[in-house]
This record gives sequence, C-alpha cells and structure tokens, in this order.
Amino acid sequence: MAGISIKDIKPTYEGFIFTMIFALLFIVTNLYMIDYKSMQNLIESEDPFMILILFAILVFLGKNSQIDFNKYRLYFLVLWGLYVAAITASMLMKDHFVWTEMIVWLMLTVVLTYRIPSRLVTYLIIAALLSLPALLMIDHTLNESGATLVLVFTAGLLLMPKTNRSMLFYILPAFIILNIITTSRTAMAAFIVVALIQLAWINLPGASRTQKKWFAGAVGGSIIIVMIFFFRPIFDFFIGPYAINNGFSLDTFTSERYVLWETIWAEKKWFGQGGSYFDFTELLHAHNILFDTLGRYGILAALLFVFVLGAAGVIALMRRNFDILLYFGVFIFIGMFEYSYLFMFVYFSPVVLFFMLLAYVLTPKEESAGG
Repeated sequence: MAGISIKDIKPTYEGFIFTMIFALLFIVTNLYMIDYKSMQNLIESEDPFMILILFAILVFLGKNSQIDFNKYRLYFLVLWGLYVAAITASMLMKDHFVWTEMIVWLMLTVVLTYRIPSRLVTYLIIAALLSLPALLMIDHTLNESGATLVLVFTAGLLLMPKTNRSMLFYILPAFIILNIITTSRTAMAAFIVVALIQLAWINLPGASRTQKKWFAGAVGGSIIIVMIFFFRPIFDFFIGPYAINNGFSLDTFTSERYVLWETIWAEKKWFGQGGSYFDFTELLHAHNILFDTLGRYGILAALLFVFVLGAAGVIALMRRNFDILLYFGVFIFIGMFEYSYLFMFVYFSPVVLFFMLLAYVLTPKEESAGG
C-alpha cells in the first residue's frame, strides 16, 4: 500500500489552506476539550464542530477525489451500514434521536465511500500536530488531553523518518508535554509502549542476530536502570495508591470505573438505554468505548462495533501498514480505559484521524498514491 510521507507532499496553496483550516478547527476543539475559559458552558453541543470538520474534508474530497467501491470498501461498508442501522434503531426506539448526531453518522459514511489521497491524511496529521500546543493552556492536568496527545503523537509517526535520531527528537518533546498536561496512567503507559514498539520496528527488521541482541540489551538495560533509580515513583504512580491506601480491587485500580462497567453490563439491552443510560454523577462518561456503545446503543450495536474495529485492524494488517495498525491498536487500548468514542465527550482530532486512516486503508495502492 502507498505510504504516507511528508516528503511526497509538494507545497501548494490548496494544501496550505486546508492544513490551516483543519489546524484551526482542531485548536478550537482542543480548547473546548480542556474547557478553556469555561467554553463548555458557552457552547450547547459538540456536534457542530464535527460537522464542520467533516464538511471541510468532504469539500476536499469532492474536488480532489471520487467515490469508489472496491472489494474491501464494499464489504466494509455493508458492515458499517449494519452498525449505523443498529444505532439509528436504538435512537428511534429509545427516544434519543438527535439530528446533528445522525448527520455526523451520514457524513462519516460518505467519507468512507471516497478514495482517500495520501496528501489529505498528511494535511490532517500535520494539522493535529499543530493543534497540540493548545493543550498547554489548561491550568490543571486532564486525562482527556493526555489521550489526545498520545493518539495524535502516534498518528504523527506516519510522517516521521524511520531513524533513531528522528525518533529521539520526536519522542522526548512529546513526552515532556505529556507529563505537563496529564497524570493519566493510561496515556503514560500507552505512550511508553508506542515508543518502544516504534523503536523496535525501526531497529529489528532486517537486523542481524548480533544487532538484535544489542538492541534488546540496550532496551532491557535502560528499563532496569530506570526501575532501579525510579522504582518507587513509578510504583506509586501506576499501582501504589490503589494497592496500599484503599486496598487493591478492580474498582480502586480502575479509579471507580469497574463498578460503572459492571452496572452497564448488568443492565444491558438489545437496543440500549439512550444517552442517559447511567446516572453520571462522579464520572463524566463510561471511560470505555465498548461500554459507552453498549449502554447507549445496546448489545447489537456493541457487537457490530467490535466487528467494525476488528475489520479495520484486519484490513490494515492485510495492507501491511504497520503505523496505521499501531494507531488503531492504541485507539482501542486507550478506549478501554479512558477514551470515549464519538458523542459522549469532547475528543475530536483523534476520532477524525481514526476515520480518515480507516478510509485510507480501504483505498488500494494505485488509488491513494500521491493523491
């Protein structure tokens, strides 16, 4: 499959304009996410932001691409259509139909029918990266900003030269910013795992047995040194307070999320319970993309959502696009603990990148190359 590389993008006026439009939209949505100057009290709904972003994407596709139904895309769209149909049935049956939400689903469906030029994905990734400094404007740490940074960082790996030096200059600043804006264990763990996987992917394929031993020794030695000198703060950050102060349990370890998940599972219905499927007094959302879907839209939609995520991973694997597969993996991992899917909370750039990368892997090599 055609790779995504910043070297393949020729600077154009159109590219600059679209990149700046996406960057501006992502900056605004990041400020909304961190509730900069109480923006969330001034704006009634998040959906218009997503509609604006998808409208800009469709304008670009309408001018630079065309609809196509290749084998992979057609099979996936059948599955996707069933998923959206299950959501629609839930909204109608449980009386929580929202027109703006349905517009977003329909716009996403249209996006998935298009051939996706690699340069559009590049514009979106660059725009998402440019929007990250807005997260520094928050006056307190926030789990959501950490999840956003890690996912955008992972998407940015598609553009980075596959060298250790480039990775060093990319990873270290991102890790510093991550420590400033969040104390999320999920975001920290995901970032470290992504960095190690990416370094392994750069150094191990095609390496000799000796080189592999040196790499394994360097990584293992670094981990041992870090654990020797920083074991206590690392233990306190990831495990300590939950295992010692409160007595270890799944609920304390998951910061009281497990009881919420357990309640949603116990009260599961075929078509869900609507937007108010739980009395959210402590947590603002279920902190799990699957339980969000199960509680809101029901068993049928949740099963189809699992199939959609699985199909996305299988197609990325078949297309041998490691970086996109890694993004999908991190999207799901963070989603199991912290990340809300689409309409429950205020994430934007990671969701847009997820769907654009999904649409991109549905586009064969000869269609996506160059544009």
